[in-house]
Amino acid sequence: MNKKWMTGSLALALGLVSAGSGAMGAGADTGSTAIKTVAVSVPGKEGPATINNLTVKSIIPLVVHAKKLYTYASRSGNVYNPETFVYNGTNYRFLSSDLGTKQQLMNYIKRAYTHNAAAFYVQTQFLEYKGRMAQVNADVGNALQYDKATAIMVSKTATTAVFELSVPQPDGQGANEMVVVKLKKVNGYWRIDMSPDTLF
Repeated sequence: MNKKWMTGSLALALGLVSAGSGAMGAGADTGSTAIKTVAVSVPGKEGPATINNLTVKSIIPLVVHAKKLYTYASRSGNVYNPETFVYNGTNYRFLSSDLGTKQQLMNYIKRAYTHNAAAFYVQTQFLEYKGRMAQVNADVGNALQYDKATAIMVSKTATTAVFELSVPQPDGQGANEMVVVKLKKVNGYWRIDMSPDTLF
């Protein structure tokens, strides 16, 4: 496999770059089309976002992918010193330009979540202010180790599924957390049918 492609995919999977921003293709024009291909094809063309056979094994990469999307969005995207403002007495921060509009944010979240789950999340956890998306200036989420989780299928039909995950605590501290994940098949691929903030 092409090393540049692997590096670009790894950076994307770790949330170091945003797939939608074209950052992987920009500035890396070395004559190879591998990086450009990844940047163009990422929204739902490869990896955990294209799981169509949901099992106790395949759900884990999808949940890990979903958590990376949630973590990126909940940390305002790729800005380290976000622009802040006060609205109705609450301190907010703007999201980075790749998540800057409601449509960009929705499209990003829908890479692992259903439309309804993404819409609920965007509606309840973000503020559209002066044409830009913002969120309360605070840290959210948990440090559970979803990449080390095990899953049990609770129910599954052709279009819906429910799994129960046993997720280890950070550094093995305490008992595993039991997490219920609801999913729905959208255009042939499985998506999480819960708002990210309720799952993570």
